[in-house]
Amino acid sequence: MQLIDYLAEQLRNSANYNSAVQIAPAAILWTDIECQWQLAMPSIKQYLPELVELGEYNPDERIGPAIWIKCAIAGVLEELELPEGKTPIIYLPGVGRKDLRAIEQCPDELRPLAELQYRGCWWAYNTAGRDWSVGSFLTNPRVGLELDVAKDKKTQAAILKILPDLLETPDESLRGKKLEAQDFINIVMDDPAKDILGWLNNPEDKQALWEDSKWPIFKQTCSDNFGFDPGSCLGKAEVESVLFSLCESEGEWQAVWQRFEDTAHNLPLLVEKLKSVQPDGLAFNASHFLCENLKDESDIADKLTGFAGQDVTVIKKQLLEVFEQQADRKSWLWYGLELSPWLTILEQLALVVEHTDIAFTGPSVEVMANTYKERFWQADAAAINAMAVAKDINQQQVVADILAVIYTPWLEEVTLNFQNLVREEGYPGKPGKSDEVNESTAQYDVGSQVVFFVDGLRFDTAKTLQNKLDKLSVSTALKTNWCAIPSLTATAKAAVTPVADLLSGAQENDNFTPMVAASGSEFSSYHLKKSLDAKGWQYLDGLETGEPKGNAWVQTGDLDNMGHKQQMKMPLNIDAVLEDVVARVDGLLKAGWQNIRIVTDHGWLWVPNKLAEASISKNMVKKRLARCAILKDNVDTSELKVPWHWNENVSVAMAPGISGYVAGDYYNHGGLSLQECLTPVINIKSST
Repeated sequence: MQLIDYLAEQLRNSANYNSAVQIAPAAILWTDIECQWQLAMPSIKQYLPELVELGEYNPDERIGPAIWIKCAIAGVLEELELPEGKTPIIYLPGVGRKDLRAIEQCPDELRPLAELQYRGCWWAYNTAGRDWSVGSFLTNPRVGLELDVAKDKKTQAAILKILPDLLETPDESLRGKKLEAQDFINIVMDDPAKDILGWLNNPEDKQALWEDSKWPIFKQTCSDNFGFDPGSCLGKAEVESVLFSLCESEGEWQAVWQRFEDTAHNLPLLVEKLKSVQPDGLAFNASHFLCENLKDESDIADKLTGFAGQDVTVIKKQLLEVFEQQADRKSWLWYGLELSPWLTILEQLALVVEHTDIAFTGPSVEVMANTYKERFWQADAAAINAMAVAKDINQQQVVADILAVIYTPWLEEVTLNFQNLVREEGYPGKPGKSDEVNESTAQYDVGSQVVFFVDGLRFDTAKTLQNKLDKLSVSTALKTNWCAIPSLTATAKAAVTPVADLLSGAQENDNFTPMVAASGSEFSSYHLKKSLDAKGWQYLDGLETGEPKGNAWVQTGDLDNMGHKQQMKMPLNIDAVLEDVVARVDGLLKAGWQNIRIVTDHGWLWVPNKLAEASISKNMVKKRLARCAILKDNVDTSELKVPWHWNENVSVAMAPGISGYVAGDYYNHGGLSLQECLTPVINIKSST
């Protein structure tokens, strides 16, 4: 990584927030009262397109007065459009945090920005508001660099003088030694690969930056060792000749290409230029030419689009064949730069084919569940991932059309197999079953434990969440539990709370919500908080961390609500919800909690072509929902029938397969399938 990568990561991470309880910050405020970073701003802006700078009006350089900056982050300027999806960064040279603190005392030229301290966030060294100096950035362990830098004035002055070049330096070249003034000066003079790539990325800016210092040396180095004169490369043909040398990577250019592979993510203008560079002759390294990657991407798009109307067997065969032909491109630079989206989609579709080759069943419900946990959850994961990486509506429709052929029929058959076993054996999560161990509520009396509820955490998404959690300093164990039936939040969430023993179900109900047995009141969030308090549990709202010596209940991550709202596009947003869960877990661990148990109420079905409609006579039901219906008393029906978790005298009809009594949804739950009923439990133990 280059030092600029660490800087970008630190700045952007300062805007992290928990979307369950917070709103996104309007901007990141970067104060620099000593103007230490200002010399490097032209370079930094190349890597951070969302950064604007306070100063005299110069929109071409993304510099302007306070009121102009307010307009820029509001997105109302014609001359400047900041990138979507990134929190704007406002660099404030010569400004300290205290200058913005008291709005009534704020200088007039800063006053339009003062309110952003409440709607935005700071990039600051500590909570007292001290600016990040360049020296502290290089040496502080929080950044991840922790370099050994001499503290004498000569060294500190040298750092500021060569800061633009320093930020483009790989961190490994600075580690393992005491860095003094001469070491930093050598960075400017002894790295032609970095200089060539920087110049190719933005020739005019680099020449202007180096004109009074290293430009003559750079020209001489290029002429002597790399066969071109940057001062003479004025036309497109001359520049493309240099770009071709980079891609060909012969002789001295090999080291430049190797450096490019390490730093290409920070050279977007250069990458864009490489799209037009064509190989010469028949003998060339195709992986070095972006145009070859783009041709292969276009071929995949054409093939996937052309599958429409073909037989499912043909589609599966061709998906595997095309992926086998294209798989080598995963090792190409362009794949890591996310310039191979069709290859990424193709890989996930090939995984769907691999894991749906068998519409599996088993001799019993438990055997079928174990088989699913060992392998077949990956079919669901790949289907979700295929849609998640499809970023535009055209890709999404192509993916949906293919999944409708290779995934949906498999899901239907597997669900029917599961339902047939339940019809024979009964539902394994039935209350009071003698051999049942409810993993979600077992051992709730353990001290220093948070029970962490995530609404709608399906088994495959729990696998993804576990991988994310493993990056923290924790140990994790993933188990499963059969959810309460029907697999609806009203029924199943109550069953995994520590107060489940206080609840029962009324014979007459139309919403599957249990009641507090002692009072007959319908169970609600009010009763949950009250009952937890009576049992000595803490209810931690928002970002509260509580007292980490007893037990606590936490709720973060509403996948279910997001699924109902987003429907077909739900897969695109799952990762963001899981990141919120990880951030909340991390905060609890840092507050001193030793054990966290993540539980959920139910899973869900997601299909790319809507759930089919199933019929059930209105004369048989009290109420009909998407995946289940409350049957009238003493009704005789051929529908798969199970007892309500909270009152087994209430009978619930289950929609067959993956159909719904109410049609039209891509996402829903409440029925009987492995995806809806086999729920995960993740036990997290702090390693500290």
